[in-house]
Amino acid sequence: MVWEGANALIESNIIIVSPRTTFVRLYQLSLTIEFWHSIGTSLGRIMYGFILALVIGIVIAIASATSKVFYRLVLPAINTINAIPIASFTVIALMAMSSHNLSVFVAFVTVLPIIFYNTHKGIESTDPLLLEMAKVFNVPPWKKAVYIYFKTVAPYVISAANVGIGFAWKSGIAELIGVVRGTIGANLHTARIFLQTADLFAWTIAIVLLSYGMERVFRLFFGRVMK
Repeated sequence: MVWEGANALIESNIIIVSPRTTFVRLYQLSLTIEFWHSIGTSLGRIMYGFILALVIGIVIAIASATSKVFYRLVLPAINTINAIPIASFTVIALMAMSSHNLSVFVAFVTVLPIIFYNTHKGIESTDPLLLEMAKVFNVPPWKKAVYIYFKTVAPYVISAANVGIGFAWKSGIAELIGVVRGTIGANLHTARIFLQTADLFAWTIAIVLLSYGMERVFRLFFGRVMK
């Protein structure tokens, strides 16, 4: 209703288009091969960067919780990565690598700090009494990892991943700045250049739906793993 009201007030199809126009255009785009090719390309690269950040972030967090020296060494680097704007990372990456790997890299550096902080916090939040009990009864390390640490840390990782998925899709700005052909970012760039507001809104809706879909799949996967 707010969207429709804003469209009625502004009365400019260059600035904003109606929900009906947007979804009709989204349907029209969905009938083209280029639409699905762009989605497949962007989805694959962003997912790759996200999974890479998820794995490396968890590994670094575990190593940091194990060694205080390693934690002191790696924390400034993670804080620096977290503070640098996505646009700056994009420009730096464009100078150092192929534009085809741009969204992978930007998704990785965007999600990595989120995964690291939450996983490390989860490990620190493990009940010390449970760890003491495991020590008294000589519980093997792998059982401590599965039955104590995993149950405590998993909710933190899931929470971080849900936030990270949204940030990973925001790294699409990298594709836009780099004008990577055959991607969602390239289509957003084209829509901006030619003032195709309906296309811009339609692609944005597609990004929101993809982000939501990834989040639901991730929740479903981890929900089954934790049972």
